Amino acid sequence: MADILVENLHLSYGPVDVLKGVSLAVEPGRILALLGASGSGKTTLLRAVAGLETPRDGRIAQGPTTLYDAARGVNLAPEARGLGFVFQSYALWPHKTVNDNVAYPLRLRKHGRAEIEDKVKRALGSIGLSHLGDRFPHQLSGGQQQRVALARALVYEPRVILLDEPLSNLDAKLREEARIWLRRLITNLGLSALCVTHDQVEAMAMADRILLLNQGTIAQNDTPHGIYTRPSSLYVAEFMGANNRIDGTVAAIDGERVALDVGGRTLHGRARGPLAVGAPAAALIRLERVAAHAEPGPDRHPMTLGDSLFLGDRYELVFDWDVASGGETRRLVRAFARDGLEPGPWHVDLPEKDVMIFPAE
Repeated sequence: MADILVENLHLSYGPVDVLKGVSLAVEPGRILALLGASGSGKTTLLRAVAGLETPRDGRIAQGPTTLYDAARGVNLAPEARGLGFVFQSYALWPHKTVNDNVAYPLRLRKHGRAEIEDKVKRALGSIGLSHLGDRFPHQLSGGQQQRVALARALVYEPRVILLDEPLSNLDAKLREEARIWLRRLITNLGLSALCVTHDQVEAMAMADRILLLNQGTIAQNDTPHGIYTRPSSLYVAEFMGANNRIDGTVAAIDGERVALDVGGRTLHGRARGPLAVGAPAAALIRLERVAAHAEPGPDRHPMTLGDSLFLGDRYELVFDWDVASGGETRRLVRAFARDGLEPGPWHVDLPEKDVMIFPAE
């Protein structure tokens, strides 16, 4: 039985439909990331599960307990749902110490003093902050505040924790460390988690499954590997990863193999949707799948390297591909490489197996 089950959820703000029949399941001990562009409905969906937003239709359950059911008129209050919630802003009381912030949910639930002290001690111990219990939030770093907010959500031992952009306020280096630590903490405690993020790398690193939303509907619900390597649509393919998009016209189809006419040049790839000869289509290839060679070969196209951009751990190579289509005489093709290359002519490998061809949207 799923720890969180959402069935056909609809939610509107006035005349605007924000969620349009969303369904999902968070399996026990698993992390599901809600990913999507701004306005896709991911935070609204999380808040609906928490009881902070009221849908107009659908059902939400935690195990055998119904939290919301439009048909039956059930809508449990947030505090009655037994879910841990970590807000994006952390929402720590500035005038309360770390101990008092973490203890607040227990006092709200009328726990005894001895039990509160014991649970606060254990919660802070689980995040390595037992020695900071007497400090105030302004005396903590951003990473420490994030951990205190998490301890407050864990202190009453919920089975499910909801996280709204939990790492967004941290600097880049700390985020890399925190996502590893946070995943290990959740899995070691045997919790289930529903996590909102706009960062696809963070979603892939932390989650067991990713639910990608697009304007209130589910674009794809899959494992991180599945959603990256087998995108179900052009939208999903473009959203995930760093891509080259090359538009053209379908010249020939042989099973999954497609020949795309790109301004008089032919690009081969694999079909990822219904295509027809003569119809417009879009080819996508990840930057890490593109490579440059000095010599010609299969799937290699003559291009001119214009720039090598140093990114620290790698270079981004920017090639000009001379084509003539619709008034456009050249297109940019980018690639990642360990080392920079000399500007000038190169043969750029666009492997057929890595070129995904979708119907144009």
